[in-house]
Amino acid sequence: MDKGRVVTYLNKNTGIRILLLWLVVSMFMMSCELDQHSEQQYNENILTIGEYLKKNQQDYSMFSRILIAGDLLITMGGYNPHGDGYTLFLPTNEAVIQYIRENKDYANFEEMLQDTSFTQKLARYHVVNNMLRTHDFPHGALIDETLSGDRLIIGITTEGDHSFYKVNNSFPIMESNLEMTNGYIHVISGVIQQEKNTGYDWLQQQNEYSILSKAMELTGIKQRLWIDEYTLLIEHDSIYQRAGIMNVQDLIARIATPGMALTNRSNSFYRFVGFHILGNEYYLNDFPYGKRNYTTLGSTQLTINVGLDIHINPGVAEYGISISEKGDTSIIDYISPVWEKSNIVTRSGPVHSLSEVLFFEPLP
Repeated sequence: MDKGRVVTYLNKNTGIRILLLWLVVSMFMMSCELDQHSEQQYNENILTIGEYLKKNQQDYSMFSRILIAGDLLITMGGYNPHGDGYTLFLPTNEAVIQYIRENKDYANFEEMLQDTSFTQKLARYHVVNNMLRTHDFPHGALIDETLSGDRLIIGITTEGDHSFYKVNNSFPIMESNLEMTNGYIHVISGVIQQEKNTGYDWLQQQNEYSILSKAMELTGIKQRLWIDEYTLLIEHDSIYQRAGIMNVQDLIARIATPGMALTNRSNSFYRFVGFHILGNEYYLNDFPYGKRNYTTLGSTQLTINVGLDIHINPGVAEYGISISEKGDTSIIDYISPVWEKSNIVTRSGPVHSLSEVLFFEPLP
């Protein structure tokens, strides 16, 4: 091989090596740029609940301050040692402002923040001790408790062609399933407050349930409601009126034991009232499948049969006839809950409205 050919060969070989080296360096630099871009995207899009609140102060600064006052914002930035993440029902700034306007206990927002005992309870009432998407919601009470030890109620409301979830029968979920690294956020239109009234006290404030509320008052049964949790089954005044009972005196005339005090536990009137009170907390989704008996304050057990529907006090009386699309008829011998007026939250437990007058025997 002559000298000129050797030089040409070396020049070509060196050029190829330089080209390969340039390609390797270029690919490495591109890889670094992609890695940096991916890391930037990861840091922007995957946040803890606490980080999300800090990043969106223009919408949620006021509830963030409630969480700070309640010693909970740092918790929302970490992982749940006692469960699988958290679920935050997050009120907007507008919702907090409206809440302060309607709250007579505090003159302004800053004054409320000074009451740390209240803000701790309020903050914890909005956080569920598990991570829940909307498809995990039951039609009733959440199984998982809030950090305050309470259960929130989820209902479905339909307006026109739109259906949406409501929390505690009051506040629609405006934006749902915001996924964070340590749970979910559901934005709501109001501030949820723990109910102060017991079921008995709530009933006394309802004008449209005046017949049963007056009957409970006349029996003095409130003195027996020393238990922490109970469930009320109630009938609207119109249900009584449909049965020919226009007021509490008509009810007494129909069912009371003659010559016996209304406060006597053996009086049919007293037993009637007590039959409306279950000795525990039962939201509608808490009643298990199948037929079971439940203890009441009327010294008579109440039967509830759960299948496709909830049948209360089945087989005691006949209330009507049901006709199917095929023309088949069946006797309605049970009472149904009125869903849109059930799962009412009180401090002592839920209140459920009924479709018929509840009595442990056929109504005289």
